[in-house]
Amino acid sequence: MYATGTMLRQSAALAADIEGLTGPVASRAGEALATVPGEALRRVVLVGSGDSHHAGRAAQLAFVRLTGLPCEALGTQQFLDYGMLGPAGLNAATLVVAVSASGSSPRLVTTVRRARAHGFPALAVTGRAGSALGEAAGREVAAALGLTERSPGIRTYQASLLALLLLAVRLGGVRHALPGSDPAAEDALVAEIAATADAVRATADAADAPCRELAARLTEAGRPWTPLVFAGTGPAGGSAMYAAAKVVEAAGLPAYAQDLEEYWHIERFADPADAPLVVLAPPGLGHPRAAELAAAATRRGRRVIVAIGPDDTALTGTAWHTVPVAGTAREEWSPLTGHVFAGLLGARLADRLDRTPFSGGGRD
Repeated sequence: MYATGTMLRQSAALAADIEGLTGPVASRAGEALATVPGEALRRVVLVGSGDSHHAGRAAQLAFVRLTGLPCEALGTQQFLDYGMLGPAGLNAATLVVAVSASGSSPRLVTTVRRARAHGFPALAVTGRAGSALGEAAGREVAAALGLTERSPGIRTYQASLLALLLLAVRLGGVRHALPGSDPAAEDALVAEIAATADAVRATADAADAPCRELAARLTEAGRPWTPLVFAGTGPAGGSAMYAAAKVVEAAGLPAYAQDLEEYWHIERFADPADAPLVVLAPPGLGHPRAAELAAAATRRGRRVIVAIGPDDTALTGTAWHTVPVAGTAREEWSPLTGHVFAGLLGARLADRLDRTPFSGGGRD
């Protein structure tokens, strides 16, 4: 039986998961990459569905910056149908990273087997060692949590994201692409990731009450505002996709993610004019434009909700509602704090509407 209480408990456990998983998963990432021809690689593709795809989108920047390689995050079917097209010689130079918390997604297992048959080196990121996906890929980085409670993906999402970030660090080391190009540079980055546990804990503690208040404001007219639009770019684009998914899964409400600039080109013209817009804008390359567009949306009458550091007056000054998100040492790690509010908001919306997770949408 799914329950919102489980979502709240899992959100409270996120910081401890980072503390417990970072070291072991970093070691597994290094072991999995031992047989990957790192310096011969020319591309990385992160493949998954649902939360696994969202984690890939959130981790793209880390792979680009830390490995020096172009990186794409593709949905499972998109990669299966189109991702293997191109010059055959590129296959051996493209690392396919397949992401599945369960490690048993049949479509993804099929995809990895076909990719390997076409000459792509593959690696699985899973939540269970010895999984079917790991066997299909031939290499596996397991971020196992030993979960017994059923819930929309909260701890499992973070575990997948954490594993991808650590994999990017280790691959950067293999390719001698990190600043300093020595083991000390790798260890320093792993330590930075481990240190995000404090920011995750601070975010979870500070965000619950604002999420409860936001859920009340979004349902105060007797019916919820729908659809809810979550907008971000760069790593925050993946976090926005994840946040929309938690609202759908937990409360059964229509919600979707959109790139900030695409929102400005299209959805700003949608009625009603005062519909909410949730902007995710961690410090980084995308922040100045996010602040500019959030202010412009406010001037147009939108109820702009920002998930950002409370001291970020560029966004909080004109926001209709603010959900605090603690900062991280660098933009690459920002999705580790940027996702925390999503499970809290989804659970609080479900409670307001007296709904249980996964109860919407009719029967399968």
